[in-house]
Amino acid sequence: MEDLLSSFKLLIDEEEIRDSFPFISEDEVPIWKGKPTFSSYLPRYSLALFVFLIHYCFYRVAVTVYAEGQSGYLNTAIRIIDQLFDLIDVFAFIFVMIIFARINYFLNFTTSTKKMSLFLIFIGLIPSVWFIINIVDWVLLLIGREALNVPEWFDTWFLALGIINSSIIFAFSIISQFSYYYIMTDKNLYIQKRQLIFYKSHTSIAFEDLENLTTQQSIIGKLINIGNILPILEINSDISPEVNNERTTIQKFIYMMKLLIFYKRSSKEIVMTPSECFFGIKKPMVIYELANELIDTRDGRPDLSGKND
Repeated sequence: MEDLLSSFKLLIDEEEIRDSFPFISEDEVPIWKGKPTFSSYLPRYSLALFVFLIHYCFYRVAVTVYAEGQSGYLNTAIRIIDQLFDLIDVFAFIFVMIIFARINYFLNFTTSTKKMSLFLIFIGLIPSVWFIINIVDWVLLLIGREALNVPEWFDTWFLALGIINSSIIFAFSIISQFSYYYIMTDKNLYIQKRQLIFYKSHTSIAFEDLENLTTQQSIIGKLINIGNILPILEINSDISPEVNNERTTIQKFIYMMKLLIFYKRSSKEIVMTPSECFFGIKKPMVIYELANELIDTRDGRPDLSGKND
């Protein structure tokens, strides 16, 4: 235990940590500092890539004329299908993005949040604005008013929107990755959230408030030695009341709609965000061992009391 503590204390600059994290009290000894790794945010960066690829596929299909200059019934049919697709590509894009948002939410990954799902749906609805504008222009012309004169939709805008939307997801993922810092002292666990210069907060979890600690590592996480450490807090759970499961026809319909929209894949693991646990840190098993040793000896140790010598 003493060798483990000493090895970690040699890796950190206590004065620098106290300057960067002034909420650490004087009677605490900083033991370890960490933050989420790039690899732990790969699902979010991959999501940005998929969003770009969807836009790019629609751009390529929209600007490509298949079987151009070729004769024959088959090639003529291909050109007709291509022209029909050009007429409905906006609606096809909306459908694909909504399905993509639903699949992402169902898979129950770190990207499967309601905010991200709503943003993906919003992305899908962007091209429909031009269709609505065309209808408004048509109505205005019927009543003798001047049209809105908004530039018409160009298929190359699929590519531009793909770059913009994927860049937004990528940028927010980078900001999130560098917003969290994790501190372990001889008495507490700290989770600090710092988003650029606009927001700063921290959460402290005392060892005596912990019921348990658990680790999470995916197969890839085990290969590259990253994972999560989840603090399990003591919660006084009451017996839940008996629920009547009988539903009316309308209630059954509403229940099915909720399942269709909000149902997620069940996961054996607890899903926590970077603000709720030590997310995506290096060598999680070693840090887990360190935390458990500190919990077992949280009543005090002679080697820790001499921190100011």
